[in-house]
Amino acid sequence: MAAPELVLVPGHAICLAPDASDLTADEAWALQPYQRGEGAYYVAHIAAGVHLAAEVPGRWLVFSGGRTHAAYPALSEADSYRQVARSCGWWGRPEITARTLIEGFARDSYENLRFGLHCFYDAVGRQPAHVYVVGWRFKAQRFRLHAQALGWSSARFHYVGVNDPPALAAAQAGEAETLRAFLVDPHGKHGRLAAKRAARNPLGDTPPVHWTTTLVLPAEP
Repeated sequence: MAAPELVLVPGHAICLAPDASDLTADEAWALQPYQRGEGAYYVAHIAAGVHLAAEVPGRWLVFSGGRTHAAYPALSEADSYRQVARSCGWWGRPEITARTLIEGFARDSYENLRFGLHCFYDAVGRQPAHVYVVGWRFKAQRFRLHAQALGWSSARFHYVGVNDPPALAAAQAGEAETLRAFLVDPHGKHGRLAAKRAARNPLGDTPPVHWTTTLVLPAEP
């Protein structure tokens, strides 16, 4: 039997009103000032992940993202993304609900990938043969660096860029700085990368120990 595959959708914000009639409205999301106007783009990421997972029966969908706002302790980014998918009727693919997992600890892109892989392995009991990450186009290089740091070759890792934010120039400038930091510190354990993780964990959540001490490598072909 062919090994299953993983489709990972990293979260960027918490949707506060997944049943709202207008999921593109800023009021439906807990946004940072620089994220205003991005709600529709996040919904597009969620939809793309659902459709990609639905293409192959052995593909599992993982929404990834922790409880990043102290004001909303009942919701992780990942759980709110699943609620958005549910409110949108899974875009006509309700069978994906049985193959959807929630990873609710990640605080940055590196942890999205690492913890998403562990979430998959713990639930499915096997390593994925291939990983597909769905998100911003401008973050493709960063996720490829993460995949390399975690032992995934380009033949088994695939990045699916859906769109870019409205303020693309500012996003690219910040991304260049983040890329430099990850090139020096591939696992993000020090300096500004570690500080960012701490800031995005106001509730002090801790993932399972094995998620931080072991790696999930590709399944044998």
